[in-house]
Amino acid sequence: MRIFRTSFIFLTLCAPLAQAACILPLPPQHFPEGATADAEAMKFAKRRVERYLEDSRRFLKCLDTMDKTAVGTGRDNEERRKARINNYNVAMENAAMVISEYEENVRQFNNR
Repeated sequence: MRIFRTSFIFLTLCAPLAQAACILPLPPQHFPEGATADAEAMKFAKRRVERYLEDSRRFLKCLDTMDKTAVGTGRDNEERRKARINNYNVAMENAAMVISEYEENVRQFNNR
């Protein structure tokens, strides 16, 4: 019982630290050209985009959790808050860029 209690306390105290490592996903590079790509290449690109968007969603959720934890503990400061906002904006801009590029290639693929 003592080990359980000690483990529980340790994990409870370390939970905010686990959330401190939100990692911005890298956007996929080099989409296939929609005008010349085959269907298999486009399906692969779609899976890459979906995986990237899911990773981005998890990153944003991590930032939200980090924000709530920082505010709740009273250990937040302006510099950290600005860094979280900047990371959020970068993630949204990257996602918009990836979606736009992918959609343009899909349009080209469908117009052949």
